Amino acid sequence: MCMILNIATVQHSVGSDVEANFVSIMKYIRQAKHENADIVHFPECNLSGYAGIDFDDIATVDVDLLDRSFNKIRTLAKEIDIHVIIGSHHFVSDQERPFNSLFLINNKGEIQARYDKRHLTQAPEFDHLYYHPGSQSIMFDVKGVKCGLLICHEWRYPEFYREYLKQGVRLIFQSFYDGSLTTEQYLKEGKELGDLITGGMRGNAANNYMWISVSNTSRKESCYPSLVLRPDGSVSGRLARNRSGMMITKIDFEKKYADPSRKWRGM
Repeated sequence: MCMILNIATVQHSVGSDVEANFVSIMKYIRQAKHENADIVHFPECNLSGYAGIDFDDIATVDVDLLDRSFNKIRTLAKEIDIHVIIGSHHFVSDQERPFNSLFLINNKGEIQARYDKRHLTQAPEFDHLYYHPGSQSIMFDVKGVKCGLLICHEWRYPEFYREYLKQGVRLIFQSFYDGSLTTEQYLKEGKELGDLITGGMRGNAANNYMWISVSNTSRKESCYPSLVLRPDGSVSGRLARNRSGMMITKIDFEKKYADPSRKWRGM
């Protein structure tokens, strides 16, 4: 069976204004469908905004507005027959802090999967106790392709990728929020961090022979642009840093790439 998947990787300027985030999301979902994408992938917290950067108090989050916006996204996904991965908060009634989550909305408008970020960054997520850590990996199928979800800081933990590999995952959608810096901050540390992360992500793709869609905010200054990585670690495509945009990648999972670790990886 020939497995081909058209993925749309999006970056847009994420902020505290949920309504503005929502407008961007709806626009890119429609654009992705127009360009024949099977699934559209958005950045971390791209509906809710990111606590500690976009706002300082989780209690100020308008949960009803988030829910209404989220349900409209589900309705659109069903209407136009497309899968959607968005970032937002997941609140639990007996839990003080929400999860920092990715939601997979399938082409029937159903929440097929929710991934809660497991390894939180020291600041702002952990030290300031904005989010509650998740506890498990999430896998799902799109057109016969097994996929997984990860969030931002988790790029530093190779065991996550190897765990997915052992489960037969061929494609990871990893959402990031590395942006909203001043130009001074970008030049002092952001650019170097961006080089480190993109290099590390290329290694994660090559070490595990898997495709990875990297979606980052474009809010200026962003540390690096969104990109899609092939199983040999090479860059299939990238967007322009600091500019909202979307790219379509047609992935043929039967195509072979260089893989020097193939013989030993299972050991």
